[in-house]
Amino acid sequence: MPTFKLPDIGEGVQEGEIVKWNVRQGDTVHKDDIIVEIMTDKVTVQIPSPFEGQVTKIYYKEGEIAKVGSSLLDIGEASAAGQKEPGQTVGKEKAAPTVQDSGEGTSVLAPPAVRKLAREKGVDLSKVKGSGPSGRITAKDVESFASQPEGNTSTAVSKPVVERRVMELKGLRRLISEKMTKSKRNIPHYAVAEEVMMQELLDFKEKLKIQGINLSFTPFFVKACVAALKEFPYLNARSQEDGSFELLDYYNIGIAVDTPEGLTVVVVKGADKKTLTEISSEIEDLAKRAREGKLKLDEVKDSTFTVTNVGSIGGIFSTPIINYPEVAILGVHRIMDGQQGKSMFITLSADHRLIDGAMAARFITRVKRYLEAPATLLV
Repeated sequence: MPTFKLPDIGEGVQEGEIVKWNVRQGDTVHKDDIIVEIMTDKVTVQIPSPFEGQVTKIYYKEGEIAKVGSSLLDIGEASAAGQKEPGQTVGKEKAAPTVQDSGEGTSVLAPPAVRKLAREKGVDLSKVKGSGPSGRITAKDVESFASQPEGNTSTAVSKPVVERRVMELKGLRRLISEKMTKSKRNIPHYAVAEEVMMQELLDFKEKLKIQGINLSFTPFFVKACVAALKEFPYLNARSQEDGSFELLDYYNIGIAVDTPEGLTVVVVKGADKKTLTEISSEIEDLAKRAREGKLKLDEVKDSTFTVTNVGSIGGIFSTPIINYPEVAILGVHRIMDGQQGKSMFITLSADHRLIDGAMAARFITRVKRYLEAPATLLV
């Protein structure tokens, strides 16, 4: 009986979170059917089955963490003609919710978080009517039931109730937490800032728009950083686990993208070889697919330096956390009206182990000069 183990996904990924099973025990699967979606610290990947047969055992539940090389499921011989049997789903249908016991002798459909909420509110789940799929009880069902006079069945002495909302980090939020914590723990961060006068860039963008070329600000930030990185190569580097640093001779610029699930960094590969228009189109495509959860692993790895555009949402100043294992990140902010005209703050967070303050100041000053003379970025 073959056992399918979590394969090496690459890029040093050691584990992944089970996001969604497309099969359940008893299903018949065919070779190359997508059996599970797994989220790594880089991207969500769909894992196909290398075998054909009937699923006899699943080792992990959705939301659990699987290590590379650990067993995901066992696949035995296919049932007769691969037919769907009672209680089974075949192929890519989502597994049915687990039936859980209410503690009162009656089985109910409710996930652990909802059961915990019910306990806190003194709600007997066997008396709650579920509004979710297949009668699954949701948190909203529990809240609604508890708000009714007859809903709270607790017999405890009446006293003020202190409600707590506990958020367990899962999925992309958990991965962001782990990566940011590692960055702050391992890298001695510091930041420098500059003010960029923006009128020249605004006028330049308007001239391009008249020519039918409509660009956002981000491609200019990318090109300005690439030009400055070529002059200050220590900032285009990655830290190694042994404390050394790898200086890189290629320029893959990470772009922080705000998605419904959390922050994702997409990567523009070989940014030094691409035009402003090419970079703009690529960023637009990557950002769109990031928000749809359709990125490929190659599109989120191998970045050498990152740009995060806080100003597209709001905020005049920030000190971004370095995208580990890079050694620096540029933050750009909201354009403001000042006495000398329109301007914007840019900030550079850097790894003090490799980059001294003087080098960081020279780098950010060079970025400022490129942005204030945008025509030079066309060369």
